[in-house]
Amino acid sequence: MQTLKLPVIFLLGPTASGKTDWAIEWQKLFTQIEIISVDSVMVYKGCDIGSAKPTADILKAHPHYLVDKVSLDQIFSVADFCLEASILIKNIHERDHIPLLVGGSMMYFNLLKHGLNSLPPADPAFRLALEDRIKTEGIASLYEELKTSNPEAAQSIKPQDTQRISRALEVDHLTKTNSEELFGEGLSSAPLAASYRLLEYGIFPEDRAQLHQRIEARQHLLIKNGLLAEVQGLNKAYQISPDHPAMKAVNYRQAQQVLKGEIQESELFERSLYATRQLAKRQCTWLRGWQDLNTFDVDGFNHASEDLEKQLYLPASL
Repeated sequence: MQTLKLPVIFLLGPTASGKTDWAIEWQKLFTQIEIISVDSVMVYKGCDIGSAKPTADILKAHPHYLVDKVSLDQIFSVADFCLEASILIKNIHERDHIPLLVGGSMMYFNLLKHGLNSLPPADPAFRLALEDRIKTEGIASLYEELKTSNPEAAQSIKPQDTQRISRALEVDHLTKTNSEELFGEGLSSAPLAASYRLLEYGIFPEDRAQLHQRIEARQHLLIKNGLLAEVQGLNKAYQISPDHPAMKAVNYRQAQQVLKGEIQESELFERSLYATRQLAKRQCTWLRGWQDLNTFDVDGFNHASEDLEKQLYLPASL
């Protein structure tokens, strides 16, 4: 007789494949589900249009953890996500509910699945100290320090890449700290599969042309709804570094190029459309190599729901 582990649902898919709609419909079907967003841009307040964030009304009816978590004067790192998501999963299970993680940031899913101990959480105090040093010493000084402390990491980072240099130095600092203290009492840094039963679902479009049509339709909507005005407003509200990860994301990168005069406003749609299609291609590559993933076409919601129902209501012991 073997007792089943508590379930954690993954819902992965390329951009514009309908992941958010599926998650919301699953929450309607299985009311014990609580949704955790796995998106590296939706986590930022104000990044609404360019990230295709669910509307305020949708989020009120169907709350998503880790949406609007931080403002753009901060950086929410991969390690921050891993720590926050692990705490949320633990707390959701303590309420006898089921966590559903949904999004397109495949690396975030991958790190959670295979173990948090590979990447330590952030140290805000150390990060602030680095920011002060950048202002006083310049990024070149920190890059020279990285070359000494971690030559392998330095080789893979451009000398002007402020964000990645800072993060690499932070990771070096954190790996020398007691991992139990970092993760907190009772919070495991082990792979999720070691503690939970992962139910992994992927939306994988069989007809790539159909996905491209969905992407194009949404891209028209993002431009119409004011992508450029949104980024102008964010620039006015914050002193955003060009190295900020949110501003390197699809849509935000192209909008910033318009505002800097690097491309014409008339080019924004085609440039952002191309970048979004390339993103979707990379996401599909991740999905093809994902082990233990149950994949369904974009129109396969009913079949996926039937399978999920069977998995959720397995006997507590087998």
